[in-house]
Amino acid sequence: MFNKKIFSNDIDKMTSPSDRVLGATDDIPSVMNVESSVLEPIIITDTQARFVLENKGILSKDSVLQFQLTCSLPGQGFLPLGSGIYSLIKQATLRIGATRINNLQDLALFKTMTHSYDTPSFRTNVTRLLKGINTTMVNTNVNPGNLASGQFLPAGSNLFAEGFCGPDYQMQLTNDSNTTPCWSIKLAELFPVLYDIELPLFLLNDEVAIDLTFNTQTATDSAKGTGSICCFQTLNAGVAQLGTCTLVKDTCLLYMDTITYANERMEQVAEAVNAKSGMFLDYTDVIQNVAAMPTVPPPPAAAGQPMTIQQKTDQVPLSGFRVKNLFWGYNVLDYSFTTSAGTTNPGNFRFFNPLLGKYALNAYTEDDTWDIRVNDRLIFPQPIKSTTMKVTEAENVYGSPVYLNQALYSFASETTKGADFPIPATSSLLPDAGVYPHFWGEGRISALRGGLNFSAVNLSHGWGDDNDDTVLIDQKPIEIQHRALPVNQSTNFQRNAHYFAEVVKRFGIMDGKVQVFQQPAVQTSRQ
Repeated sequence: MFNKKIFSNDIDKMTSPSDRVLGATDDIPSVMNVESSVLEPIIITDTQARFVLENKGILSKDSVLQFQLTCSLPGQGFLPLGSGIYSLIKQATLRIGATRINNLQDLALFKTMTHSYDTPSFRTNVTRLLKGINTTMVNTNVNPGNLASGQFLPAGSNLFAEGFCGPDYQMQLTNDSNTTPCWSIKLAELFPVLYDIELPLFLLNDEVAIDLTFNTQTATDSAKGTGSICCFQTLNAGVAQLGTCTLVKDTCLLYMDTITYANERMEQVAEAVNAKSGMFLDYTDVIQNVAAMPTVPPPPAAAGQPMTIQQKTDQVPLSGFRVKNLFWGYNVLDYSFTTSAGTTNPGNFRFFNPLLGKYALNAYTEDDTWDIRVNDRLIFPQPIKSTTMKVTEAENVYGSPVYLNQALYSFASETTKGADFPIPATSSLLPDAGVYPHFWGEGRISALRGGLNFSAVNLSHGWGDDNDDTVLIDQKPIEIQHRALPVNQSTNFQRNAHYFAEVVKRFGIMDGKVQVFQQPAVQTSRQ
C-alpha cells in the first residue's frame, strides 16, 4: 500500500490541470521537431530580393531576415532614429501561388508607429541594437558644468565633451561588411499573418514566396535619396554630407525555422484551416492610404502671425473589410517650403529630417483636432484635440502604453499658447543648438521635436488588439474629419497624411490551394 501511494502521488505530479478537465485530456504528448535552415534569395539586386520557401513543415514566426548596410562615409552614417532598418524596405509581400497574403508598404512610417508600443527597456536593449530604432530618451548627467542637465538625449549617445555628442559604435555604419552592424527583422514583424497563423507549408501545393522591394540612396543631392536609408553626421556648420548607402547582398539571408510534430498534432493543424470543412483562421493585414493636407498660400507674413485653421475630410476606402485599428501620421514632402525665419530644419535638408531621415511624422505646432465617422456614426462624443487624449486613445489600440516622450510626440509641452505658438528656448525638453551644437555631428537635436507624432484609434468595441473584435465597414468609407489643422507661413510644410488600417481576413486551404476572405467566411460545401 505504501508503494502504491507513492506511485499515485507521482502520477498526480506528472499530470497537468487540463488533464483533469473532461474532454481536454492529452493522451499523447506533442513531440515537436524544429529544423533550422539558411535561405539565400533566388533574386537579389539593389532594389529587390525574392525568397522561395520549401513546402515542408510549419513556418515558424520566429524566422529572421538579416540585413547589413555599408555607407561611403565610414563611421558617420546611421539609420534614421525612428524607423531603423525598416528604412531599407519599401514594400514587403508574402505570396502563396497567385494569392497575396500580406502586403505592407511604407514600412518605415508604419513601424515607427507600432514600435512605439514597445517598453522603454525593450527599445533600449533590443529594438535599438537589432533594428537601429533609437527613440528611447535618457537624461543627461546633472552637474554644474553641463548646460543640458536634466534634458533628454537618445539612448546610446556618447558625450565626448561639453557640446559634443555622437552615436555609439553599435549605431554607426561603416564601408566594410566585416565591421558594419548587422540588423535583423522577424518574419512576423513583416507579415502579421504569422502572429496569428504559423503557416502549414506542408499542406500547400503552390510556391510560397517572400518579395522585398528596397529603397536606394546615392551620393548626389538631397533630392536623390539622402535620408532614404541612412542619415549622415553633418560637418562644416550644418552643411549636409551626401553619401551612398548600399545593401550587402552576400549577407542578405533568411534564417528559417520549420516545425513538425510526430503525432496527430499535424492533423489538427491541417483541420484548423481545412476550407472544405468550413474551417478558417483569422489573421491581420494592413491597408495603406495617402491623402494631401491643406496649407496656407503665400505671401509670407510677419513673425507672430496667428494660426490659420484649415479643415479637411479624408476618406479611407475600406468597404467590406473588418477593421480593428487605424493609424495615421503626417509626413513632410519638402522641408524648405518655409517662408520665415525660425524653422528647425536647415534649408539644405530639403527632403529629409537630419535625424529621422525621410520618415519624420510631424506634429502641428498647435495640436490638430479630429473625429472619425464609421458606418455613418461619429465614434467619439467630442472631437479629439489634446495630446493627453490622443495618447490615451492610442493606448487602446494594442492595450499597452505609447512610451513616447512628449518632446518627440508633440509640441504641447514646449510651446507658448498664443499667436504662432513659438517654442521658448527655456521650456525645451531637448537641448538646443547652443548646448549641443555638435549633436551626432552638426545635426540639431531640435529636429526631433514633434517628429514622431501619430494618432491611433481602436475602432472595435473592446480594448486592445483582438481579431474577434472588429467593425464590418458597409458601403460608406471611413471618414477622418480634420476639424482644425493649424498652419501659418512658418509651419506651412507640404504634408501628406499616411493612413494604415489593420484589417482582419480569413485564411483557409482547399486541396492545397489558399482561400482568403476579407469578410467573414461563408462555409464552403464539401466536394
